[in-house]
Amino acid sequence: MVRVRWYSVHRDDDERWSYTYCLYAYVAPKGREILYIGKCDGCTVRQRWRSKVDFWRDLERDRKILSHAVLVGEVLTPCDSRLTRQLLADVESLLIWCVKPWGNIQCQTDRIRRDRLSVSCSGAWPLARKRFVDSAR
Repeated sequence: MVRVRWYSVHRDDDERWSYTYCLYAYVAPKGREILYIGKCDGCTVRQRWRSKVDFWRDLERDRKILSHAVLVGEVLTPCDSRLTRQLLADVESLLIWCVKPWGNIQCQTDRIRRDRLSVSCSGAWPLARKRFVDSAR
C-alpha cells in the first residue's frame, strides 16, 4: 500500500513549490474536479506549473476556467520499500487511469499495470473516492 498525503499550496512562498520528487494536481475552482495529475522527478512543482503553457491556454479556451488550486502529493511507501522513479510513475499512472482528469492525455485508454498496487489518498485530496487498486489485465 502506497499512501499519498495531499496538501493545498495556497501561498507563493509555500515550500512545496520547490519539491522535486512528488505528485501534483490542478483542481478546478470549486474544488471537486481534478483537472490534471502529474509527477515531479528532478524538476520542481513550480517548474512543472510554469511549463504547462498549452494546458493553461486550452483550459481557458475549452473549459472557460480561469483559476485553479494546486495540490502537492507526498508519496509515502511502507517501511520495507522505497520510492523509486518507476513506483512514482506507476502511482501517477494509476491515479490518472482511475480519475481521468480532463487535462491528462496519457494513461487514459491504456497503461502498464502494476498488479496489486494500492494507493490511498488523504489530506487535501478532493474526491470522495480515496483508494485505488491496480489489477492484472
